[in-house]
Amino acid sequence: MVIAQAKAKYSTYPNPAASHWVHERYVQSGGKFIDSNDPVVQRQKLQEKQFNKTRKEKTENVKKSVKKSKDKRKK
Repeated sequence: MVIAQAKAKYSTYPNPAASHWVHERYVQSGGKFIDSNDPVVQRQKLQEKQFNKTRKEKTENVKKSVKKSKDKRKK
């Protein structure tokens, strides 16, 4: 939305003035920029990735066990 406003406000986008305006509007509206080189952020991303992998593996294991139990009932 902010970018659309900048495109309407400035004749050419992107340009340095428009980019600065977008940045200021983003910060004013409560937006925050995250330093991707921050060790805490990197650790959080790694933990999230590991969590998602574990969750996927557990889901697959549950699906396999449910399938096995259904197959046993059919016999």
